[in-house]
Amino acid sequence: MHTIIYYLQDMWFYMAIALPVIMIYRFYRIKKSKHKAKPLHEIGVIVFLIFLIGLLSQTVIPSISFNNGSIEFVNGNFQAVNLEFFRVFRETYNAIKYLDLWQPFLINFMGNIFMFMPIGFLLPLLWRKFEHIFWTVLAGFLLSLSIELLQLTQLRSSDVDDLWLNTLGTFIGFICFTFIPKKHRHWFKKEKVG
Repeated sequence: MHTIIYYLQDMWFYMAIALPVIMIYRFYRIKKSKHKAKPLHEIGVIVFLIFLIGLLSQTVIPSISFNNGSIEFVNGNFQAVNLEFFRVFRETYNAIKYLDLWQPFLINFMGNIFMFMPIGFLLPLLWRKFEHIFWTVLAGFLLSLSIELLQLTQLRSSDVDDLWLNTLGTFIGFICFTFIPKKHRHWFKKEKVG
């Protein structure tokens, strides 16, 4: 549980820094847009962008460390590559059965699913072109693939299991989106002026 709290606290730092920049960017975009701004759409876009910053802060953005009055940027602390599909099942099972460790299940397994559910939910909620499951799941897959490829250049773990778990999370997020009644979905979409 302490590990999850650490990740959330680390995410909040980056998200708080990004919030004013994103707000200014969205204000500028509204002024330049030919679309009528809808409050729920704008709030949703800000939430989506803030979430992406939080996600990237845990996967590819270097961590900030303060040592003896100096600032250091740390790109992870070890590099590992897993190209074996479904190894996460064996590792999670062994950690629980032999070590009584639930952290791999919560972080590596469930964490990879949960962290992409907002992608699957927010993309179709905010943009019409993502209301088709194919485009949403493809976007989640491509985002995950991009993260895994970027992690190859850093001291981070790149894992093929993360790729399918993230994509599964995107799919589940899309399923959650489908529970929003169709008559209410337009509240979150932008509209053309005139």
